[in-house]
Amino acid sequence: MTSFTWENWGRNQAFTSAGYEKPADESQAIELIKNAVSMQQPVRIAGSGHSFTPVVETPGLLLDLSAISGVIDINRINAQANVWAGSRIADLGEPLWQAGLSIANQGDIDVQSIAGAIATGTKGSGTQFGSLSSRVTQIRLVNGLGEVVDIDATQPDLLHAAQVSLGMLGPVLRIGLQLVPAYKLREENIILPMSEVLRQWDYLLAEYRHFSFWWMPTDRSADMYKLGDVPADHCFVKLLREMPDDGLDLPPGKINQRTDRAYRIYPDGTTDAEFHELEYMVAAQDAKDAVAEMRQLMKTRFPDEISPLQVRWQQADSGFLSAQSGRDSTSISVSGEIGRDYQPFLRAVDATLRPFGARPHWGKLHFLDRQRVKEIYPDFMRFLQIRQQFDPHNLFLNPHLAALFHH
Repeated sequence: MTSFTWENWGRNQAFTSAGYEKPADESQAIELIKNAVSMQQPVRIAGSGHSFTPVVETPGLLLDLSAISGVIDINRINAQANVWAGSRIADLGEPLWQAGLSIANQGDIDVQSIAGAIATGTKGSGTQFGSLSSRVTQIRLVNGLGEVVDIDATQPDLLHAAQVSLGMLGPVLRIGLQLVPAYKLREENIILPMSEVLRQWDYLLAEYRHFSFWWMPTDRSADMYKLGDVPADHCFVKLLREMPDDGLDLPPGKINQRTDRAYRIYPDGTTDAEFHELEYMVAAQDAKDAVAEMRQLMKTRFPDEISPLQVRWQQADSGFLSAQSGRDSTSISVSGEIGRDYQPFLRAVDATLRPFGARPHWGKLHFLDRQRVKEIYPDFMRFLQIRQQFDPHNLFLNPHLAALFHH
């Protein structure tokens, strides 16, 4: 076995593992994992490297499942599909569309592996829609005893532990998704002064399937996310309306006013990490207060930080480690500029949002310790019990995760 050096897309995480394998099919993947487990060798999955946190790191076997990709089977009647865990989200849209189905909601980026996006709690925006993880109906994984385990809704505690697990129950091989009938989206993206976003806040939430916005603290802020020309104290507002699939594939129209298949509209084109992001979720009822405190913090204490403030919404779910567990949520995110010391800024953001019981996106920068994780996730102990059962020898932990979840 040859050692392998891995780096994430944001270039802020790198490590050398003892070995690297890219299995060609599921049986080969199972064999590799079983061998590692029998030798008590740690195992982690590489995914697409989209996390800014050290979740992938392992001294043992790094497994790349990207060659095991695509749709396994589709149940049109129940609007469900089983997909390979190594599939990129971007590669699922077309085959699902051909079957008359779509993923219910997506985020701004679609190049992540579906398993990685689910394991970290990735999501889009919409008060009527949960995260990708909340749509998971079943999961196949290999546990720390080398057993292939299939989990579904008949084992609700196991399913809720597996929906957002950071890979700590074992490498995931297959994922079952609850889908919806295929739909199109119509963009009505606009630029508004922040005062107008605040005035129309409730209307925009009620009127659109997807409402989210980026507030710009400075005239330079929009450059960070390539959002065009947006003045300070204005917002780039992303507004999406659901349209039925009319069977026509017309030209989508010009950017910010397109109508097209949903999976083509969600991604905003941010494929290069030119920033390091922090994203926390607060209860939706606290959103206006949290945004007001964030704007105050950025304007008064950190006027030199150009990061936009992104605000999005999600429906409550039941995942034990989900940021939306038990509460409708609003996500608030900012980024540090690569090449400058953004730690003081992000730590101040953490302190500002902490009183709101803020929970992190597990793939983005955060400052949680074990005590805080225990405080903000009501099902933390239930997750730990299941984790211990699935991984008694701690083969799926790494230093970052062990600090938070070691039993």
